[in-house]
Amino acid sequence: MCSSIAVDAYQNSLDSTIRASNKIVGDWYDTSGNKVLTISNGYINGCPIVDGADFVGGYPGAGVFIIQEAQGRKAIHLQWMGYGEHKTLIINKKVQLSTIPQRQHYESVNGVYLGMTKQEVIDLLGVPSDPVDSRRRETLKYNDLGLSVELDHGVVTVINLIGDNVCFEKSGLTRESSLIEYYNFYQFSRMPSELSKDTFQGCFSIGHGEYIAFSDGNVSLTIYSN
Repeated sequence: MCSSIAVDAYQNSLDSTIRASNKIVGDWYDTSGNKVLTISNGYINGCPIVDGADFVGGYPGAGVFIIQEAQGRKAIHLQWMGYGEHKTLIINKKVQLSTIPQRQHYESVNGVYLGMTKQEVIDLLGVPSDPVDSRRRETLKYNDLGLSVELDHGVVTVINLIGDNVCFEKSGLTRESSLIEYYNFYQFSRMPSELSKDTFQGCFSIGHGEYIAFSDGNVSLTIYSN
């Protein structure tokens, strides 16, 4: 199921490795709704976790889990991020898993929503006018549509309103809308400052594991809480 990866890394104690696995307990499904991983009580797919390495962060975070299979040990890199409907696990920096068999979302822009794959975005919107690929995050810019899409490991994690001709589909709000309008529709837990609209003020939860952020005159929908 999972490809092995070489481990030449900072080793973690077994107790700290088990504690890390407790952040991601449960059943995990691929984009087709197939259950791929079950993590519970120090086991991954029924195989005991016997070691770990290279753990970074708390939540979100990542690390290498080493399990004992019948034929020997296997190392699996797991990266976890997101909350609610967008809680996501990435296997070996390639395969996206979710805690729910069928992906769900709350807000969207031009049919694009958090958790979509790169190919789904291209199938929907076409080839981007300005693709930008960095070492970790890829950005698909659709200048004519007024939006850009950021992906981590091929998964949409940020949607940016960069033009005046685009809006959030549920609220109808744009980057020109006032922060009072945003506050009233999404029921933020705190009121963002209109005087600091062009300055990042943190991310504002809209529920369902989704957040909105304001910065440099643009508005972003993201799975990240900060």
